[in-house]
Amino acid sequence: MRENGTSLKSTEERSGDWKQFRKFFKQVKLSWGFIALTLAVSIIYYGATSFIPQTTAALYAGEFTAAAIMGLVINYSLTLVLSLATSILQLFAEGRSVRAARNSVWERMMNIKTSYYDRNKPNELLSAVTSDTEAAVSSLISVIIMVPSLLLYLVMCLMQVSVHSTKLLVVVFFLIPVYILYGIWMGRWQYRTGRNIQARIGGLTGFLTERIRNLTLIKNFSKESAEEQAGVDASGQLYKANVQYQYINGIVGGYTMVTEAIGILAAVLWGCMLLRQGEITLEAWLAFFMFVPMINTIFRQLSLMWCNVKELQGRAARLGRLMEAPREEMSKGKDAKIEVDSIAFENVSFGYEKNAPVLDGVSFVIPKGKKTAIVGESGCGKTTVLRLIEHLYEPEAGKIKNGKDDIGGFHLESWRSKLSYVAQDATIFGGTFRECLTYGIGREASEEELEAATKQAGIYDFIMAQENRFETNLAIWGSALSGGQRQRLVIARELLKNADVLLLDEPTSALDAETAGAVSRSIFQNFPGKTIVTVTHELSFISEADQIIVLDAGKVVGCGRHEELLERCDTYRGLVEEQSYQEVLA
Repeated sequence: MRENGTSLKSTEERSGDWKQFRKFFKQVKLSWGFIALTLAVSIIYYGATSFIPQTTAALYAGEFTAAAIMGLVINYSLTLVLSLATSILQLFAEGRSVRAARNSVWERMMNIKTSYYDRNKPNELLSAVTSDTEAAVSSLISVIIMVPSLLLYLVMCLMQVSVHSTKLLVVVFFLIPVYILYGIWMGRWQYRTGRNIQARIGGLTGFLTERIRNLTLIKNFSKESAEEQAGVDASGQLYKANVQYQYINGIVGGYTMVTEAIGILAAVLWGCMLLRQGEITLEAWLAFFMFVPMINTIFRQLSLMWCNVKELQGRAARLGRLMEAPREEMSKGKDAKIEVDSIAFENVSFGYEKNAPVLDGVSFVIPKGKKTAIVGESGCGKTTVLRLIEHLYEPEAGKIKNGKDDIGGFHLESWRSKLSYVAQDATIFGGTFRECLTYGIGREASEEELEAATKQAGIYDFIMAQENRFETNLAIWGSALSGGQRQRLVIARELLKNADVLLLDEPTSALDAETAGAVSRSIFQNFPGKTIVTVTHELSFISEADQIIVLDAGKVVGCGRHEELLERCDTYRGLVEEQSYQEVLA
């Protein structure tokens, strides 16, 4: 039973992969002009090649004339030029198509809903953009160009053989079932092995990316030896998969050599018998003897094409699933010129997984131009509130409104342009200080604006102390900067963006008390009249808030100012009495 179940599951997976394969190639743009031109030149090349055995056999049979020699030279020269042209055109077709397909995949990834990234591994997504796209598109183009060319080549070869004697075709038809069985068997094996290699490459990519990003953590815990061994093990898994793949290639090579030897031996024996019986001429036998390796090669290449299709099937299926992922409609929605008003949660419920609510029927209003703090124990839904305001996720129930309008109906890009987000890890990309400061602000920033923003954020002197000032290159993720320096850069960036709503997610949790105080003062002083929503445990933030929203287990249990909540909200009072709050109060 288990074997039947496994077989059924495998069949269902293959069927699903074919569907995803078709869907992927329907959605990406390939360089069809170059593909069609390459196919045409390839067909002409193989057509010209099919005449070589006949002209060569005539020479071998004694027709050693100037016209025959010149015809052979012209034929060889033409095939050489056409072969070179086919190779060059195919390179252009593959290069342009891979670029277009990769752009389509990347565009899709940039617009996929955030929930999709929660359920899929980053290493698999990285593999989809890089190796999967290139391999899938290149393989498909090779199949599109080679299969019609080889089939036409086969037909022309068979027609020329049949001109001499149809009995010569017996050997050819003897080879057909051998290669069909070979293609079915090897195709399935290659399909499974290809999927295994994809998984191993994705696993190794993810492992290396994560470890390189967290080298400091590895050194902090003295785990260099353990991680070195883990890297060796991950590499070893990929090595085993590649060995299996090479093992398949070895079998293919051996099978090919045996088949070709059998085909040639059969051709020699069968041709000699027909020649001895006087049913064919010497020239016909010589031409047939040269056609057999060519026909053998055609069958072998067609079988390899089928194996490529099976390997391509797995790669394109994963890409197809990615292209089907739910996407955010950034440019759809009403009123691209949005005016920010008070933001209201009306009986909002949400969970990242089914039957696991993070927010359960919460309602509150974030007043326009005021400072609102959201507090509560870890896991109570504080950060989720910010994500819902950004419309990274959609509520399962209830509405989130800007004034009277549901933000779910807004032009998403316009709505997010009204928001600034400062996370606790102060995320920045590598590049220069200028590129970091102007990332996402949507306009060119003058030198005066850069100087004013960095002075307000308290990072100007540090930048000016660098050799190239604003053109100084930062390490990837800004890893060479301190936490406070990254936070100040982010604040300067948000000053330049000058959005209407500032969302702060524990912006000072990783900083020392003095730096945290300076950062919080910078935020309150530099964003007057803005709507500020902060998730925080810092009392210096909380006590300055015009409104404090207290969450507990996904519900609102209190809303008001600091003094009011101390009197009438037990949950808030308990939070204040914790040691982290007492240290600030002291």
